[in-house]
Amino acid sequence: MNVAASLRKSLYTMGDFTLFGSEILRTTSGLWRRRGLFLRQCEMIGVNSFGIITVAALFLGGVLGYQLYVSFHFFGAESLLGGSVGISLFRELGPVMAAIMVCGRSGASITAELASMRVSEQIDALEVMAVDPVEYLVTPRVVAGTLMMPLLAIYFSTIGTLAAATIACNVMGLDASIFWKEFSKVVDKIDVIHCIVKGAAFGLVVTWVACFCGFRAAGGARAVGFATKTAVVSACLMILLTDYILTSLLPFGFGYLSIAG
Repeated sequence: MNVAASLRKSLYTMGDFTLFGSEILRTTSGLWRRRGLFLRQCEMIGVNSFGIITVAALFLGGVLGYQLYVSFHFFGAESLLGGSVGISLFRELGPVMAAIMVCGRSGASITAELASMRVSEQIDALEVMAVDPVEYLVTPRVVAGTLMMPLLAIYFSTIGTLAAATIACNVMGLDASIFWKEFSKVVDKIDVIHCIVKGAAFGLVVTWVACFCGFRAAGGARAVGFATKTAVVSACLMILLTDYILTSLLPFGFGYLSIAG
């Protein structure tokens, strides 16, 4: 395949992806009729992900507490640990890592399920029965992911902070009052807003990409695996791209201004 054909195929895919998003937006008005499906997707994407989110947050928070303490201790700046952990988790690592965990767990599951329905012609059967497949299969998943991811991001950041404090204070010997005083001094409400906004954006991206790849799967059984692989890789890249864009657009907050001054 030459460069022109590859570019043409990429532009076609981007256009199809955008039109798919407009179809999701169009069918949100019928979400109330599918509230049962929506609540089940909230359970699948949000509630069932708490286990893996907890484990990942504990590990990441523990590593942050250890590594940052060692680094700051070299410069005699251990007191900065609490604020650094809070900013790192609530602004970046919390929402990004939570989204990647959900992408690997729920995103792959959504893509595989929809791709299986596509190749087995179950989606075509819905259309024959005059049921809008986007409204029935896609919209509840996308809306559920958009609403549940901010909660998971906040939860990840909170558990990660507690794990970092446990390692830094109980293992490395930092005074707990110093950790939490610096944390409360630096972490502002704007950091929580960052976490919530990024979580919602990442939830939208993950479910949108997962549904698109599953909905557009074509072929036999190999198409399911290919669609799942494409969805996970594409969603992870989209998470990082969206994170860069939101970090550039969202305000820093007064906490940063006071430190800079």
